[in-house]
Amino acid sequence: MKKTSKAYLVFLNGKSNAGGAERMVHYLDEYLNSREILTQIIDEDFLKNTFTGKLYWRIFNYKHFEKRRAKYIARFATAFLWLHYSSNKIVISNGEPTAYYPTDYVISHGCYHKMELDYGRNNSKLSRVAKLQKQACLNAKKIIAVESNVKDDLIKYYGINRSKISVVPNCIDKNNFYPTTKNNVAFKTIVYIGRLEYGKGIAELQELAKLTELRADWKLLIASNNSYNTELFQNLSNTTLLIGLTIDNINELAYSKADIVYYPSYSESFGMVTIEALACGRPIAGNAVGVLPKLAAEKHPGAYLLPKIIDENIFNFFDDCIEDSKKFTPEEIHEKAIRKFGIESFFEQMDKQFFQTK
Repeated sequence: MKKTSKAYLVFLNGKSNAGGAERMVHYLDEYLNSREILTQIIDEDFLKNTFTGKLYWRIFNYKHFEKRRAKYIARFATAFLWLHYSSNKIVISNGEPTAYYPTDYVISHGCYHKMELDYGRNNSKLSRVAKLQKQACLNAKKIIAVESNVKDDLIKYYGINRSKISVVPNCIDKNNFYPTTKNNVAFKTIVYIGRLEYGKGIAELQELAKLTELRADWKLLIASNNSYNTELFQNLSNTTLLIGLTIDNINELAYSKADIVYYPSYSESFGMVTIEALACGRPIAGNAVGVLPKLAAEKHPGAYLLPKIIDENIFNFFDDCIEDSKKFTPEEIHEKAIRKFGIESFFEQMDKQFFQTK
């Protein structure tokens, strides 16, 4: 890293702590601050509330611009960064918003084109957003991918030079995610944590909610960062909805209630829910996406892959997972997850990326 005292973190969703990618911005911010580097989060709210941004954002009232929103935001972000350029500042982004700017680092949470293919895209050509991500990766001086599969995808789909990409896995803070005692109740609870979108497996979640309605011994708890699609789960006796949890209360209000965490996502570059559940000492069953299949193959305690079909037999499967996970205490599951994905290890690996000498 060049000698610097300040960093711009260009992540449009900020560090709301609501989703996995946002939580990693939170950890990145904590890391840089711990190394005495001042940070400025450049998110969408920041950009559109600048003097020029208040005028510029009016263009999105028009269909042409709204349809191409990502491209025009990238142009505005580029103009902002050049106007505020300083030799002692570094720029870090997640890609798309700095497609036209030579960033110092892109932190890649996943290949957008690969995600679209996983979600069912039939066109092999890159979408508008995928093109922006590719251009940002080409322009960046260095790329840090959150998993080896992300590195492989960036090389395969975008033609990025392998030597330009390093891998630093996502991390977990044991001060926020740790085992707690579950209340003794007459039912078992399945917990889903994530956005209620197609690609997150919402159809399978709806099916599970319907099946749970027929059971007296199971409950479903859904924790989402916003209210989108929550109406699909209204008026259900055995399903509870929690909206807008943060990194400070998601363990207490969601993970701590789980007998098992349900993770039906179709595509994940890493999957923060996986390591958060394990750090909380809770078993997780999900699709073979992100880091979960690797952990399941390693026989990591508490990591399980879902069956292909969600039907009434799913509860027997959940029971088997819960019983198998009891071979280890919640504290043992936690400790193994922290050894592998702890924030201390993350900081050490980031030091090598930012401060290593040639």
